[in-house]
Amino acid sequence: KCNMKKINTQSFWIKKKNDSYIRNHSINISNKSELLIQTIYSGISYGTEKIVYTGAVPDSQKELMRCPYQEGNFGSDVKYGYMNIGKVIDGISNFKGKYVYTLFPHQTFYMLNKSEVTLIPKTIPLKRCLLSANMETAINGMWDTLPSCGDKILVVGSGVVGFLMAYLLKSIPGCEILLVDSDSKKSKYSKIFDINFKNKIPNNYKANIIYECSGNANILNSLSKHVKEEATICILSWYGNNVSKVKFGEEFLSKRIKLIFSQVSKVSQNRNKYWDNVQRRELAISMLNDDRLDNLIERKMIKFNELPVFFSQIKKEQGFFCKVVDYGDN
Repeated sequence: KCNMKKINTQSFWIKKKNDSYIRNHSINISNKSELLIQTIYSGISYGTEKIVYTGAVPDSQKELMRCPYQEGNFGSDVKYGYMNIGKVIDGISNFKGKYVYTLFPHQTFYMLNKSEVTLIPKTIPLKRCLLSANMETAINGMWDTLPSCGDKILVVGSGVVGFLMAYLLKSIPGCEILLVDSDSKKSKYSKIFDINFKNKIPNNYKANIIYECSGNANILNSLSKHVKEEATICILSWYGNNVSKVKFGEEFLSKRIKLIFSQVSKVSQNRNKYWDNVQRRELAISMLNDDRLDNLIERKMIKFNELPVFFSQIKKEQGFFCKVVDYGDN
């Protein structure tokens, strides 16, 4: 597989939309200052990768929503993904044999500079580190809203981001937190985290902070009945090219509601003087030291070479937790 100059690798590519394939190619082993990494696991982020696979990235966002190591462009052939656990197999000697978390797409071998990897502490299981990207999203949501003791908080949508959001909020004393999802199967997971869960928002429930994590562009309008005066709604979903029809002339106006779109690529303005993206990533990984978080990782893994088959059925999926891609046979 390997010689001094090149190494063969395979990567997963989306072919325009609703189609995909595995590409065989080679990468140059450029110099010893870079790391050659063999992927052990990658993760699929359901909401985002479904938008990319189905071609639902808005034209105006095709440059802005690129991921760090994306190749190709949305709407044509594209290599996309940003949750990767790998083992350093060559390069700088003190990195050799160590496990790293990176933002690289689904690919068997790849090269990165040492500044672009985060070493995984021995205390954190490898698969659990695939939650790092979603934990960063939740951290940024916290920084954008600065919740505190006594807040009445509603989290809408119990995918990985919704659960991690509620999980972090639970650590603040005196907060009242309600997690809502129409999927009643999620209630058993909320019990593991001791989070109050309901299938729908009670009619008379009003919050002063709402985190919208459902991915459903139609849900925003219904939240107007559940806001206190001067409440904050923090949107952690990416709706792609779906359109929200919102009655801004009603409660949103009269109650002076603040809407925040918490996009994770930049550190929140409330903390960007103190943290950069690399430091935030290290923080996110350090905060995964809790065995209960393994419940947010799907136990049934996908083989890397079966990714095209999996994605061909993604529209039938009702949503899932973190789906693990296994590179064991590659």
